[in-house]
Amino acid sequence: MSEERRRVLNNLDRIEDRLRDAPEGLHDVGEPAGDDDLAASGLAPHVALLWGAYDGLELGGGEARILPLADHAEATAAAEAEGRLRPGDRVIGERGRDLLVLAADPHAEGADVVLVEEDGERLPCASSVDRLVLALLGEFSVLFDEDGEYQEDLFGDDGELTPAAERRLLRRHLDLDPDAPLARFRLAQSLRRAGELRGAAQELRQLLRRAPEFVWGHLELGRVRLGDARPVEAVAAFRRAAELAADPGLRAHCLALACLALSNMPSATGPSAQGKKAMSSKTGPAEQDAKASSERAALAAAALAANPNFAAAQEAAVRDALAGEDLAAADEQLALGLAVVPGHLGLLSLRPALAELRERPQDDEGGDEEGDDDPDADVDPALRDDDAERVAARARPEPPPTADRAPGTGSASSPYGGRTPAKSSGGRRSRRPARSRG
Repeated sequence: MSEERRRVLNNLDRIEDRLRDAPEGLHDVGEPAGDDDLAASGLAPHVALLWGAYDGLELGGGEARILPLADHAEATAAAEAEGRLRPGDRVIGERGRDLLVLAADPHAEGADVVLVEEDGERLPCASSVDRLVLALLGEFSVLFDEDGEYQEDLFGDDGELTPAAERRLLRRHLDLDPDAPLARFRLAQSLRRAGELRGAAQELRQLLRRAPEFVWGHLELGRVRLGDARPVEAVAAFRRAAELAADPGLRAHCLALACLALSNMPSATGPSAQGKKAMSSKTGPAEQDAKASSERAALAAAALAANPNFAAAQEAAVRDALAGEDLAAADEQLALGLAVVPGHLGLLSLRPALAELRERPQDDEGGDEEGDDDPDADVDPALRDDDAERVAARARPEPPPTADRAPGTGSASSPYGGRTPAKSSGGRRSRRPARSRG
């Protein structure tokens, strides 16, 4: 028996145990697929083992689905018609409105299973189908109690998972699929938002070893390095993200972040070890400033070449942030815009409104308690990506700074994409008799 087959069979036993112990009605599984259907499926033998045990699974009351073999062709054809797939992809499941896809080239993608969002964004999701199912079951065991109801203290007043609950889910996922790039990315982002930059960097290094071409991983690493006062490494990470970005708007966004990192270079590198190392012994401060200025100009030109409407998009983002009294978002969007187009009159005209918002007295009622619960409270506002990142990256004419999504199923900060997980539905079967693995 091959090592891969032995691994999958072991995971199937673990899946079976979890299904048996799960609350009644939380999961629904199909009967094993027939030998003829498995032989005709075109799946690799070790991959087909999952369907040989369960020909389709519905997990977490419908939060995630692994499709029966008979549905693969239709689901794949429908996704192809929508332009969401690459040649050789195979749709094998769904999570919310996003697709779970067996990638045609797992090595290039960084994962066997890729999550394809509604807009076509591809995110490396799981190292194998069996590990994905096992990891999802692990997540749901954290979410639901023995009666199939949500555990207490999972959600905040806004209805979203609390940072602590989110991390529990992500760490449980990674316990069961250590090579899952998307879960590790979300964990790194959560750590960075909480100011735990060293931990975030460690997670990102592990992520990028597995998925070296994951653009959002490099972008997040740049943010971590910028927050860690390592602007040279930040610029390198943002440049790499720009090189990998297929979308022109996202490429411009990455280049703008590199410009911002360079703009912060003099103050960031003065006393730092990295700044001293970067400073050549053969050139003085004036030459270094000239070199940085030239590099900023080149990056800004590249950003505008990728997206000529970048400055206008940033102006719209700042206006929307001001309207929503979101000081952090307004600060960051303005800083990004001016890093690329320092003299843009529309952006400069918004400085007084931003200053007014900054000076406006804050409502102190309950403010201390809210600050204690805010994982971004101690993070430099210029480093926050919030839910505007995706909009700014796309650089639409009027990108609302809180309306769009960072990478992942909706928002990279939540395993459920900013959506409350589906409630379990009654009448579903979650137990099946044990089978030997001969």
